[in-house]
This record gives sequence, structure tokens and C-alpha cells, in this order.
Amino acid sequence: MKTLIVVPSRYGSTRFPAKVLAKLDGKPIVQWCWEAARAAGAGDVLIATEDRRVADAVKAFGGEAVLTSDQCQSGTDRVFEAAKDKKADLIINVQGDQPLIKAETIKGVIEVLVKNPDADISTAVMRLDDEQRLRNPNVVKAAMAESGRCLYFSRSPIPYPRNPATARTWEHLGIYGYRRATLDRFVSLPPSPLELTESLEQLRALEAGMTIFACVVSDVPVAIDTPEDLSRAETFLRKTK
Repeated sequence: MKTLIVVPSRYGSTRFPAKVLAKLDGKPIVQWCWEAARAAGAGDVLIATEDRRVADAVKAFGGEAVLTSDQCQSGTDRVFEAAKDKKADLIINVQGDQPLIKAETIKGVIEVLVKNPDADISTAVMRLDDEQRLRNPNVVKAAMAESGRCLYFSRSPIPYPRNPATARTWEHLGIYGYRRATLDRFVSLPPSPLELTESLEQLRALEAGMTIFACVVSDVPVAIDTPEDLSRAETFLRKTK
């Protein structure tokens, strides 16, 4: 199956404008994401953006950028627009604000779709044992069956640990793999009630009866949504050098 990796990279972020061009250890955030996607070795990599400044920065470091509408409502809509004229069976959405994502994580998300015909969408989760992150509404949690099928996503701590001995909590990482037909269907659907309630677009897929399967990874969950997040990523890099 032919795979295309798309990195949606919006310049006009509300909380942190131009964050995808902010420098982390001397490189723009979007370049870190592009390098991880390239290192996965799974297929072509496109940066999807609404702003020429991002496209120019991508060209400067050797990447390929596609200009998309500034009216896209979500990263998934931007991925769909960038990929609609490309030949690909699997389309992977690697979000442009996660500079520390690992190539192995991207490969794992692809393998879920290749090996599991029941999966409409794939994603990634990691163990969540930090109580502070568990209760942070900006950290998305996943409830998952033993098979890896995702049952629900929430900003609240789930599941409720009535029996702590059996409780396992998972943090959801913002990466998705779509089959072509699934992506086409997803963007044609209106936002769903649960999606609007939690502000989590993956709930639209679950409410529509699509199946989402996750691989379990060991990653660095640093999404750059604020300048403070960028400082946290810089601190992590200093510790690992």
C-alpha cells in the first residue's frame, strides 16, 4: 500500500502564532516534524500550510510544501486538501507541533493499518502514570480494549479507577493514520455532539461507527501549543544531550 505522510502546519495558531516556525535547538518546529516523518522511510512527506512564510521555510530546509485554504477547520481538513490529488492508500497525519515525535511512532501507526484490516483509523498511545498529567485537560486520555481498539477519548481522567489494581491509563498522542476512503468519509461528516463537547475531532469518527486502533509507544509527549511548551521541549533536549 502506498503511504503519504502529511504534516499540517498552520501559521495562524491562536495561542502561539507562528509556532511552527519557532526555533528549537536552532531548527524550526516544522523541520523537526518533517525530519521524523522522513526518517520513518514510509513514503513521500508533504507540509500542508495556509501561509507562504511556512512554505518558504520548508523549501529552505529541503522539504515540499503545499498551500492549503486558510478556511480549513482542522488539521485533518488540511491533510485532506493537501492529499486529495495524490495517489496514496494510507495517509498519515503527523501534526506539525510535535517536534519530538519519534520515527518509530510514525512507523507503528502505519503498521496498525497494514496489519489490521478492521482498523479504519490508527493512532498511538503511551502509558500515563503521572497524576498531574492525568488531571490536566490539555492532555488527552484514551480508553482502550486489549485488542488495541480505542473505546473513547477524553480530556477527563478515564477510566475511573474503582478497582485501582486493574486500572491502566493511556495518553493519546496526536498522530493519525487514515485509509483513503476513511479520510474522505470523515471530512464529509459534520462535527458530532461529543466532538463539540470535548473539542476532540477523533470522537466524530467513533460516533460515526469508525474503528480506531492504537499502537503503544514510548514517546516524548511535548506538543507545542504555548511558549511554555517550547521551553519544556528545550529543557528536555538539554537533559538528553
